[in-house]
Amino acid sequence: MLESGKINSQQAIWLMITLVIATAGIYVPTIAVNAARQDAWLSIIIATLVALFIAVLIVSLTLRFPGKTLFEIPELILGKMTGKIIAFLFVLWFIHIEILVFSEFGNFMLSTVLPGTPMLVNHIVAAILIAYITRNGLEVISRFNGLLLPLFVLSVTLLVTLAFKEISLTRLLPVFDCGLADIMKGSAAPVARLGEIIVLAALIPYLNKPGQALRVAILATLVNGFIMIINVLYPLAIFGPDLTASFLYPIYTSVRIISVANFLERLEAIPVVIWITAGIIKVSILRYVTVLGAAQCLGLKDYRPLVLPVGAVVVAGSLLMYQDVAVTTTFTTEVWPFYALTFEAGIPLLLLVVALARGLGGKNKGF
Repeated sequence: MLESGKINSQQAIWLMITLVIATAGIYVPTIAVNAARQDAWLSIIIATLVALFIAVLIVSLTLRFPGKTLFEIPELILGKMTGKIIAFLFVLWFIHIEILVFSEFGNFMLSTVLPGTPMLVNHIVAAILIAYITRNGLEVISRFNGLLLPLFVLSVTLLVTLAFKEISLTRLLPVFDCGLADIMKGSAAPVARLGEIIVLAALIPYLNKPGQALRVAILATLVNGFIMIINVLYPLAIFGPDLTASFLYPIYTSVRIISVANFLERLEAIPVVIWITAGIIKVSILRYVTVLGAAQCLGLKDYRPLVLPVGAVVVAGSLLMYQDVAVTTTFTTEVWPFYALTFEAGIPLLLLVVALARGLGGKNKGF
């Protein structure tokens, strides 16, 4: 194996939680509320149910081929040439996710806290940190995440508590007002985010107990769905659907209005720090999976030499493809859900069907 380290199921769950929630609070609330208004939380529930199917699907596929990752399984099912092509497409897709995440955070920083700083500077600083973390391997990423995720949860709990006096549940009424079609439309972007649990398919061989992979996937998806519901309900209960839909970053805006005794104010630095730090961990996870997959596709013995070249591609791609907030938002809303679900559900489902039809792989363990 290219990776000698192992992680336990708790570390894997925490990695999958950070992977999703790092970007779930940036554009998802606005996208969901624009489509489903005050029923956006129902869209998240539907998205969570779909994501549970994706979680079971990718675990079922991976456990049929013990010790093999998402990038090795296609070759076992479809043959060397076709399998290599599919695996390489997954590598390119993970690079594209990194580019999109870099762009989302770059645009956020320019729009809020560092409007005068060139995006290139922010990207280079982040790229250096991510390269350092990734080169140290999966165990280091897991331990770093394990230190910070509890702090993220405590910080979010504090912010929700401080904003309690601004919350009015009447702003969530009437329920089911917009209709099922709009609720389903509002679930598209959240499904694509929650579907990033497919990253687990590259990490299952490195669990110390691979049989617990299904438990990891289901618990992580449920927690991510719950957090995403809070991300939508929080600004909705403060501003209502009209104002929430008009804000580019509704959670950031909702934190700015917190004022306790005219003393405890200007707390927007908290979500900024959480998002930036969680974003670095998220891209580190994605970078690790990307270079691991690329090394497996190319037959390399070490993935570390690929970390910096892939980082350079990601920085260049984010600067060239998504320099404008409007472009990023439009792509995230209209294109990304269908594009992402092709890799998160479409291809894995096809691989599993072919494997079952051809009787390939062993029986799943841990189900």
